[in-house]
Amino acid sequence: MMHIKKITSGIIALTLFCIPASKVFGQNPTSREYPSLYKSSRTMGMGGASIAIGGRGDALFSNPAGLSTIPKDKGWDVSLINVSAELGENVTDFLDDATTAMDTGDMNNDGSTDDDQQKALNDVLANYRGSNLHFRAANFTSFSRSYDSFALGFGVLASGRMDARTHQGFGPEGFLELDADATYGAVGGFSMPIEDNLSVGIGLKGLKRESLVHNFSARELAENGDNLDNYIVDDVRKQGSALGIDAGVLWKFSPDSWWRPAAGFSLMNIGDLDFAAAGKIPMTLNAGISVNPQITWFRSLILGADYVDILNNYEQDKDMMKRLRLGAELQLFDIIPIEMAIRAGLYEGYPTFGADLRLLFLTLSYAMYSEEVGAYAGQDQDTRHLVTMNIGW
Repeated sequence: MMHIKKITSGIIALTLFCIPASKVFGQNPTSREYPSLYKSSRTMGMGGASIAIGGRGDALFSNPAGLSTIPKDKGWDVSLINVSAELGENVTDFLDDATTAMDTGDMNNDGSTDDDQQKALNDVLANYRGSNLHFRAANFTSFSRSYDSFALGFGVLASGRMDARTHQGFGPEGFLELDADATYGAVGGFSMPIEDNLSVGIGLKGLKRESLVHNFSARELAENGDNLDNYIVDDVRKQGSALGIDAGVLWKFSPDSWWRPAAGFSLMNIGDLDFAAAGKIPMTLNAGISVNPQITWFRSLILGADYVDILNNYEQDKDMMKRLRLGAELQLFDIIPIEMAIRAGLYEGYPTFGADLRLLFLTLSYAMYSEEVGAYAGQDQDTRHLVTMNIGW
């Protein structure tokens, strides 16, 4: 995986080259996004709802008891290569506008296009001052299976994320705000029934993280411009490792009804997932409900609702809407060798959409959702597009 310093150095270098430090523009609030380890296309297409749903190996990131709902008739749920890439809409718009700016012709008839292109690019950067620029890439290779008496899942995670904002340079936000991390390690979990329709689960994870959370001043960037890579590695980058424990319960409290409802609770990152100097992901208590009505026209329909961080351990805010997730999945058909599903939901107050198509061992998935990077739902929307390619069965 590309070293985090190369990514950050490229963004910093581009910013320094393109933006004169003397420019003054307005500022937006710094990012208040909730921390996460992994986001699957399925979960985000369903508005983030998953605690009382499970059914796949990614249940390890929301409720390990959800491993018990993996369909037994499918055997092992295997993701050999499960690569995802996520891009914020601000980034795609910025790249389109920057490309247009670089095509600017000789507007002042002085025989050169360099100054015209520079001015057009500066105008583009001014328009995006304070906007959150987001990118994430991940691979989660996993193996999971549910038996009559127990279920298990384990995998290897490698994830890299970057959020960047430019500011006017005179306040506490500095000139360039970066919040980035690279996280990698192993996760696993085990679930078993303790009585009819009631399952408990436990999850373990051992992870390492490199993080870069820093507000660069214009002077700081200028003084270290000739040796920026070493400055980032030696003085700015933080490293740490953490061991995490998760626990959960899943109760199918009326399995014979037409609705087939379920309720789930999870306590994730018990005692906090503490990476020391590289930051932490706080412990959260979460709850969810779901229904899986018996329909004859399609393979399955699942509706779910979650509320995360009941104890308000996320330090960013105490907004209730940001903690609410609603979602649905309609599996249109599942016949060898093809499977297709569509999804929709509401995540942090914003609509979501998702779909995937499976052909033999290849699955392509897409999800569109918006992350709230402000202090409350509706303040600062960052729309994102998540694409996943999975090779497995």
